[in-house]
Amino acid sequence: MRDPRTLIAPMALLLPLGFLGACSKDEPTPVVEPTSAFQPTGSTGATAATGPTAETGTTGNLPTTTAGAATGKVSSGQAAFTLTGDIRTSKALGNLVSTVYAPPPGGMALVWTAGGNDATTVGLGGISFTGTQPTSPSLSLTITVQDKGEITAFISSAGECTVTIGLASSSQISGAFNCTDLSAGPGATVDAMGSFNAQG
Repeated sequence: MRDPRTLIAPMALLLPLGFLGACSKDEPTPVVEPTSAFQPTGSTGATAATGPTAETGTTGNLPTTTAGAATGKVSSGQAAFTLTGDIRTSKALGNLVSTVYAPPPGGMALVWTAGGNDATTVGLGGISFTGTQPTSPSLSLTITVQDKGEITAFISSAGECTVTIGLASSSQISGAFNCTDLSAGPGATVDAMGSFNAQG
């Protein structure tokens, strides 16, 4: 009679092979793909903003109009200024290149340029108004002047300049500015006076 232990050993080896074959016939476990915690946005996403529900706001001093506010239309204009101090020059700018504008209580981002090879510009941005106001974080005046081959930028947003707007209708804006000790950093300090207009 054979020793029972000699029969158990081969069976112990075959038993796992039987289970392995049975397991191989099962359906494979589905692989769970990773998903993003963020929902898609933009033009193909379910949360894409459309029409009047799109967000509005400001970027720096560049305004956007509030839904329902009157919008203006200006397409041409002129600006002129005179600088005295470390830079002495007078410029006339006949090209209006930025025309974001809405009459009060709207916003404006207007830029006039000399054009051609002259990089001189005047920029006015912030909340539109009538009357006289000092420059501030919500009203900035920028004068970039090219003189004798050098370009210098003067930016006023802390009361160095006063801006007067006498007319601000839906199709026209005009006014003037006056600056004292307007600095471009350690390079130059000037006084400035000028005028501007834009119309539809």
